[in-house]
Amino acid sequence: MIRMLLWAALVAQDPILRLPSEAPQQHAGPSNLNFEVGEAGQAPTDWSIAQFSRISGYSTELRKQGCRSGSGCAVIIAGPKVEKRSEGAIVQQFPAEEYEGQRMRLRAWVKLAGGKKGDRIKVAFTADGEDVEATHTQKGRGVEAAEWTLAEVEGKVPWHAETIHIVISTTSTGTAWIDDVSFEPAR
Repeated sequence: MIRMLLWAALVAQDPILRLPSEAPQQHAGPSNLNFEVGEAGQAPTDWSIAQFSRISGYSTELRKQGCRSGSGCAVIIAGPKVEKRSEGAIVQQFPAEEYEGQRMRLRAWVKLAGGKKGDRIKVAFTADGEDVEATHTQKGRGVEAAEWTLAEVEGKVPWHAETIHIVISTTSTGTAWIDDVSFEPAR
């Protein structure tokens, strides 16, 4: 009897020992779009910097000041040796099943600071999967924005897509600020 009570207590406290039916449900869509979760100075929770961006000298971090709204935003920071025409990008991926066949709109509030004339920031989403003929990309027009500006792109997620990737990228030699991202059905 004591062993059973001990086992029950362990299962209740340790999610690794829970039965599959008791495991917390994970949301199948994007998360932390307002950058409210995470520690300042660290990479934003649920987002990553693209490998090619890291190699080019870009980094990303969560900021708690200077944001458009709320208590957090993300920045993409160009390092001192970033070459002209290189790109810094943050990415989040999630299952596409919930969005297949739907026309979706990706929006983000963005601004650029400390860059040069011609620097841009843009939003895009891609969908891929085994039965999708090729990676399907919806790219927004790049914006030059010294003040907070809404950037958006709209497109259809193909049937049989397996994964959606939200991409926010910049060609800035300064800092790109991102806040209040949304990924919703286009109406």
